[in-house]
Amino acid sequence: MIMFELFDCDEQGSATADITRASLVDTEDRLGIMLDAMPIGVLIHSQHAVLYANAGACSLLGEERNSLIGKHILDFQRSDSDPLAFDKAFDALGTTMDQEIVLVNSHTGQERLMKVIMGRLPWDGLAVVQVLLQDITDQKRAENSLRKLSITDELTGAYNRRHAFYEAGLYMERSDREASPFSVALLDIDHFKYVNDTYGHAVGDEVLKTFTQRGHRFLATSNMDSAIFARIGGEEFLILAPGHNLASAAKMAETFRQRLAGTPVETAKGPLSVTASIGVAERRWDDSSFDTILNRADDALYEAKESGRNRVVAVAA
Repeated sequence: MIMFELFDCDEQGSATADITRASLVDTEDRLGIMLDAMPIGVLIHSQHAVLYANAGACSLLGEERNSLIGKHILDFQRSDSDPLAFDKAFDALGTTMDQEIVLVNSHTGQERLMKVIMGRLPWDGLAVVQVLLQDITDQKRAENSLRKLSITDELTGAYNRRHAFYEAGLYMERSDREASPFSVALLDIDHFKYVNDTYGHAVGDEVLKTFTQRGHRFLATSNMDSAIFARIGGEEFLILAPGHNLASAAKMAETFRQRLAGTPVETAKGPLSVTASIGVAERRWDDSSFDTILNRADDALYEAKESGRNRVVAVAA
């Protein structure tokens, strides 16, 4: 129950006091109903414990109101999440702070991502803060899904052309281009049109998906965590390799080419031998745009195809 402080009255004002008490009780009940109807959790919290909790807070934290009062908001925080800056909320009036943390529902054990907004209340005596809890788990999932859709290729799950070029632009803007090498590898699946024409587009899709899976797995196991693997069109893929010079990137590309050629791709029409031609180029100190690097890699890729396919060609820096 939300408690209001009642003032003292003399005997002559007892009738007025009774009316005032009734009015305050009515106001208190109305305020409690209003707070319980709010679509977010509301806590009134001292430095040591919860003093008040609305229905929303009880539901989010999995507690009955009576059991929640006396506990601490930090009791519900997942142990390995970033600590809630609870004490800072008591520092000053008129300011609020917000933070995203994972709280655990004590009844179901379910973890939910919460936006927590805290601000000190202007109450005399005991220092208290108002804590607002908003469940943003589903919102974040939707945002992440939309972001994933905007930066990845729907069929293969590789990054798409737009995102790859965006990341490449960021690398190009860095001022330490001489100290930090940056190379690219342009990959093209050999005779992919033949695969589509002979076995059908469904098998072609299987090849594209497997090629992407192998690309991701290769980068993850080759000390290339910062590299980006993208599908930039049809059967053409791109690897952005920051921190790798031409020799290192060419060696990486050759290793991937050998592994790809050495293991057939399993499809609904049986195993297929899949190879790739790869062109590699490194950023030069005078490159003004990513397109200039990509054009050199494309020239190298053309040479790899013209000289027999299933090989790596690197353009000298």
